[in-house]
Amino acid sequence: MMLIVGLGNPTPAYAHTRHNVGFDILDLVAQSLNLSFKHSKLYNANYAKTNNAYLLKPTTYMNNSGQAVQAFLSKHPIEPILVVHDDLDLPLGALRFKARGSSGGHNGLKSIMAHCPHPFYKMKIGIGRGAGEVIEYVLERFNPEEQLLKNEILEHAKEALLFYLERGDFHALQNQFTRRA
Repeated sequence: MMLIVGLGNPTPAYAHTRHNVGFDILDLVAQSLNLSFKHSKLYNANYAKTNNAYLLKPTTYMNNSGQAVQAFLSKHPIEPILVVHDDLDLPLGALRFKARGSSGGHNGLKSIMAHCPHPFYKMKIGIGRGAGEVIEYVLERFNPEEQLLKNEILEHAKEALLFYLERGDFHALQNQFTRRA
């Protein structure tokens, strides 16, 4: 079984913000597959199951995402793991994949790396970098003039994950769906 983790913050206050693109993409995938998420107090996460994978949305808040991943992995021996997250260093509209590497300063990835002994793949969704404070910027919703490009990249990312769920081949995913802004 594979595990796809979408990073974000719970509660309606954070819904559809830049930092929640991981949640948004997993919601689109679940909708395409007619799946619904169930909440688990044991995992501190919402999860859905396909025939060959789990989709996981930690409800621990971004900075503690690793706690939910660790709890989930303690009950489910899973490989490979793919983490879907926002990336400030990529322009809006870009989509990149990494098989290794650092957290790049992303607190959700730092938490997963601290709690999860398994290596994992990353799907990086470009959100650009605003002129103001980073924390304020990532917790903002997209501007009206960004909506079309945001919707395009979320749709592209959804199609990428559906491909990955069908094929299970990260390198084919990377080769076919990497997108520059």
